[in-house]
Amino acid sequence: MSHKTNPKTKLAASRRFSLSGLTRVASVAAIGFCAATGVSAQNIATDVGASERINIAGQLSTLSQRTIASACNLNSGITVRESQAVLQISAEQFTVISDALLKGNRRMGVLGEETRARTLQVIQTLNDEWGPLLAQATDTAVAADDNDQIKSLADQSEPLLETANILVSEITGQYADPVALLHADALLIDLSGRQRTLAAQMSKDVCLIASGINVEQAQADLARNSKLFSDTLSALRNGLESVGVRPPPTPRIEEGLQYAVEEWEAIQPILAQAQAGEELDPATRQRVFFAFLGIEARMNNVTVLYDKNSKLGL
Repeated sequence: MSHKTNPKTKLAASRRFSLSGLTRVASVAAIGFCAATGVSAQNIATDVGASERINIAGQLSTLSQRTIASACNLNSGITVRESQAVLQISAEQFTVISDALLKGNRRMGVLGEETRARTLQVIQTLNDEWGPLLAQATDTAVAADDNDQIKSLADQSEPLLETANILVSEITGQYADPVALLHADALLIDLSGRQRTLAAQMSKDVCLIASGINVEQAQADLARNSKLFSDTLSALRNGLESVGVRPPPTPRIEEGLQYAVEEWEAIQPILAQAQAGEELDPATRQRVFFAFLGIEARMNNVTVLYDKNSKLGL
């Protein structure tokens, strides 16, 4: 669902899109290492990093899709330096986050090792699926036009995403304890975090379409993901009482969501081109890659703010 903005707001959005590719990569580098700090001010006996666990578990879903988008662009020779950097960063982040969920990571606000058997099992399954995909993705050669390899990666990314989403559900159900994290807060963190994943999915979808890989499926996925992103963004901005989504609880969250709306609206014409099967030139494909990295980073910042806000009543 779109929201009208005035010309000055649109100009501000266009300026944000003019940021260099390296700035976008720097934003991505921060994702996965932003956590709501302040554990020492909380009752550690009741909070073992519940909101942080939900947040970073959701980032694993994002990484499963961002990796494919990066490899796809690299294979096509699109924004090569940045695609390589994002691919490397994604690989490093996945390892750090997975280890934090297993063993704890005080710097990320995750306190203590995971002990629940079902959660451990899903993490292990995810790591088993991630290893071969990562090895194949990092073997992608610059401008190789090896569409068979990218198709293979895209096909593997769907079951990987499914497993990652199962992990998010398991951790949300496990750690949404009323003593440490209200269900309403857990829902906001989950929904906001899923927007990061949808951004990475749509980046992947556009690259697949432009590369002539799984075109019909990618177009269908793009249509579905685009609608879900719009509907969720509207719910986060305005609230949706019927499903328990509250309006933005702080001005900073409201502002972050407004920026996300502007950035989302700015990319709509290109998504329409991709949906219509129109050819996207290299400059346009580069813009799409950077735009979705920016939206992903924006939604990550909002997710961290939701995370921090969830702790105010503790």
